[in-house]
Amino acid sequence: MKKSAALKLFSPALRRFLPFFLMVWSLLPVLSVSAITLKGSNGRAVEFHAIKSATPKGITAQMVPDGPVLGIPWEKLDLAALETDQNAIYEAYLRTKEGETIELDLAEGMAAKPADPDAPPAPPKERYIGWMDTKVGAIEFMLQMPAAKPRGVLVISLDDYGDAFRNVQGHEKGSGVWSEFQNKHDLALLSYSLGSGQEDPTKLDSFVFAHKGSGKTLLTALKNFATKIKEPGFADLPIALYGAGRTGAAFVYNFVQAHPERVLAAVVSKGAFYDAEPTEASAKVPMLFIWGEYCSKHELWQSENSAEPILAKYASRKPNWTNSRELRGRDEQNLEVEYMAKQYLLKVIPGRMPEVKPPAPPVLEPDPAAKPAEGAPAAETKPEPPPEPEIPEPVELDRAKGSVGNIKTGVVVKISDPAAELGPDETFIPNGEVATIWKKFILGELEAPVPK
Repeated sequence: MKKSAALKLFSPALRRFLPFFLMVWSLLPVLSVSAITLKGSNGRAVEFHAIKSATPKGITAQMVPDGPVLGIPWEKLDLAALETDQNAIYEAYLRTKEGETIELDLAEGMAAKPADPDAPPAPPKERYIGWMDTKVGAIEFMLQMPAAKPRGVLVISLDDYGDAFRNVQGHEKGSGVWSEFQNKHDLALLSYSLGSGQEDPTKLDSFVFAHKGSGKTLLTALKNFATKIKEPGFADLPIALYGAGRTGAAFVYNFVQAHPERVLAAVVSKGAFYDAEPTEASAKVPMLFIWGEYCSKHELWQSENSAEPILAKYASRKPNWTNSRELRGRDEQNLEVEYMAKQYLLKVIPGRMPEVKPPAPPVLEPDPAAKPAEGAPAAETKPEPPPEPEIPEPVELDRAKGSVGNIKTGVVVKISDPAAELGPDETFIPNGEVATIWKKFILGELEAPVPK
């Protein structure tokens, strides 16, 4: 292929780099063994060192290591060839039609189908040790997979100002403070960084309003990771959430109201800005509210919707929410608060985890050479299309198996009428295991194990 013809595939801006590309073009045969080859709409093929991202306008790519990042419109590519030869890029293209931008970070040898269909895909490049990352708009998300195949995702949403990943980035897979979630329940860990550097208590980042769009941003990040690990079903796994602090807790509360069909269980700890209106579906999601008896930070933040008023406001809807007021507790997170939050999730998630259904038996096509029995109708030669995969929704919590706890005395009794509204000092407790630890917590008797 002539060098000048290849350059015509792309934008006029590329021609400014003509002397540079003429110099490196001679190196391409050396790279061709593992380079990413894309076919242009004019039928000519060009090799790339890396494909950076897919945007609604096209891809961004590098032709050689340390070369400039170039923008290439979709109309300059042969999309049919892309679907056949580079399906990871083609899947990203389909999603960009809905306005998404997908960080691909495909280097040489990563985009093409493996020669052996049973060969494992090349591992995605890691920016943070032990974590994959992706960016959706200005927000960076990080993911750590469990050792086994993931059955769900735990969102760790901590911090007052949106730097949640700072609190978990040193975590090693399968060990440390989040290991039980990875080892017991096979959950992938997901966190994020807003990157705003904001520390003004009077200004609130729009990210907390998950019901206004940022919840969909998180779901887009899961789709990005599903593309990276080549597991489409990963994007639809159920989600547990732990939120603490101003930004962290507000995002989790509002996410539950916006996407209740995805949520296994949630904890919101010592936060505020619980602004989203609950729905019939979101009230069924088991959620723990942790707040200190002497919390006052919501007044500094100028938020009317902290735990105490929200629990009172929506009590008539009989939500599966648990009031977990810390005796003499103040605004700060501490070991007992964190331990209570984790134990709640660990004891509620198993009953909410969707069953793993066995794969449907394959549809057998009739043998075209076989003759039907005399008088029998002709066999259908066209097989039925396979059914759409079902998104695994959490198992509905049985309120009748729960208890009622008195927030002032710590007395816990079996629930007698699941449909009845609870009194002002009463709260719903989902199961006996939670009841035991809840009573110790609200009476100030819970002792958290000291981290190693």
